[in-house]
Amino acid sequence: MDIAEIRKKAKAQVKSDAALPEAAPEREMVPDPDLGEEDTETAKTPVEEGVVAVPDNQPTKITESLDRIFAATDELVLANDESYAAMLQDQVAAQSQNVCQYLAFQLDNEEYALDIRQISEIIKAREFTEIPRSPEFVLGIISLRGVVVPVFDLRCRLNLGVAEITVNSRIVVCQSGEMTVGLLVDNINQVVNLVEDEIEPPPGVLSGLDREMIFGIGRYQGRMIILLQLNHVLDVELN
Repeated sequence: MDIAEIRKKAKAQVKSDAALPEAAPEREMVPDPDLGEEDTETAKTPVEEGVVAVPDNQPTKITESLDRIFAATDELVLANDESYAAMLQDQVAAQSQNVCQYLAFQLDNEEYALDIRQISEIIKAREFTEIPRSPEFVLGIISLRGVVVPVFDLRCRLNLGVAEITVNSRIVVCQSGEMTVGLLVDNINQVVNLVEDEIEPPPGVLSGLDREMIFGIGRYQGRMIILLQLNHVLDVELN
């Protein structure tokens, strides 16, 4: 190859390089303030100042997540006025039932109960200090954290005989107004929930003291529970 041909090729190469677009200047790597030093070193995507680098696969993940969210909206049912009103009616109906809790216990062969809101505590039977010239159903008094509490034999109070104190016997401490009294029962059964529909008035055959002592008859899981009128049970003048 002679010198003339070499010069021609050199000029053609210069023209070709001049026609090519100027290469973009290399952008400066700016560390992401949310990344540690190790993450900054391993980041491969250059970013401009103030722009956080995003991994190549991140847009795809975000798109897939949004697709799943919007795809699920067809199955979502938003609350409307009708459904909200129905929900409120259900809540009012539940509240109108007036569910009450009662402590059920055993006296002889019958099951009785008291409103649990009238009960302060339950303790084991203990020795009593007798009170002279007191009614037969008053066993005596006990000291409960420095407070003198009279104890009634609930069996005797309801004309069911005299109680026999056993290891299962308990004293149910009740509060009626300013009066605190302990009631001796044979044993504690459980706490039951009763609504108005499950409580019947006392039987018409009852009269006198028996009718005064009973608030109603509760039906719970096939059992009949006699609900006591506490203020009448504690009234020593009522006999």
